[in-house]
Amino acid sequence: MQSQIPSQIHVWGVLLLQFHSELTLHKSEVCRLCGLSEEYGSADGNFNREREEKEIIDELTSVLVQAVARDAAARHFTNSTGRKAGRPREDMIPYLAPELLSVFLRYHNSGGRQSVATSTDGKPGQKEAGRLFEFIKATIEPLNHYLTTELHRRPLSASGLARFALGERRRIARAIKWSELRASAKKQPSP
Repeated sequence: MQSQIPSQIHVWGVLLLQFHSELTLHKSEVCRLCGLSEEYGSADGNFNREREEKEIIDELTSVLVQAVARDAAARHFTNSTGRKAGRPREDMIPYLAPELLSVFLRYHNSGGRQSVATSTDGKPGQKEAGRLFEFIKATIEPLNHYLTTELHRRPLSASGLARFALGERRRIARAIKWSELRASAKKQPSP
């Protein structure tokens, strides 16, 4: 089933308000998971914390809406140029994953993934866990609700977003390290 492409007016008008209100309802959980609560301490009369909470919710709302807008623009372009064979490319993940990791790392020294052993119907298995995963899962909840109910698409995977973000971060770190090594090798005189 081909999902509809939302108009930019719908994205920046309706979705902006919808995502903002849903994130605001879960503000304390999102702020706790991203690390803001630890950074600023008790909420009792803490003006800085209240301001930061509002700014985080505004920023996360903007990130979610921007992901939908980019996806809509990419799908519109694909439809206008002719559809290629295979599954449509997921255009939200390359933007959304690093942005969410960036917000998380603002309050944490590192972001990693953890696997936890589980059992489903007596069969051993693994599931994703950890603070980064929980933060991403809570943050993308309004987006996943929109994707599944209005666009009739599959929800985004919080573990997939965490894997992509951390993999992209490693790739960038490796590229920087290689460029530094090459630069230092060029500076050294040859024997």
